[in-house]
Amino acid sequence: MKTSSKIVYKWLLVPLLFTLLPLMANSQDSQDEPRNGVYLSPGIPSFSIAYERMLNHKKENIKPYIRLIGGRYQGLFDSEWQNYLAAMPTLVFGSGNHHAEAGIGFTVASPGHDPKLWGALNVGYRYQKPDGNFLFRAGIGTPEGGYLSVGIAF
Repeated sequence: MKTSSKIVYKWLLVPLLFTLLPLMANSQDSQDEPRNGVYLSPGIPSFSIAYERMLNHKKENIKPYIRLIGGRYQGLFDSEWQNYLAAMPTLVFGSGNHHAEAGIGFTVASPGHDPKLWGALNVGYRYQKPDGNFLFRAGIGTPEGGYLSVGIAF
């Protein structure tokens, strides 16, 4: 029988492994803009770590991302903490440093040993310079709740 902490570590390991894949691949692009990001999101009532990858795009003011999130949240009707893993296609709007972002996807949560599947979404603000490495996010969504994220883009 696995303990919940071992399950969380495995779920958090998946986004971290995806950070290594782009670093190992030979890139033909000479873009200055970072295409990957990793950030921590303490939320109400959750805590998560996420990896995101910018997908190819043609418009400069709309950028598509794929985001993988692993973390823990506290149930609304009980005080039990539960693990989750979410996958979310996301669009980031705007140019310059200030952006709006919105995503919709799915979440797999594991209360006990009976996994549940439900939707995931978020709407928020994002601060990231086009050629910078600092990443800040704030917003609301599910399963994160209200969140503030700090991370790096590379």
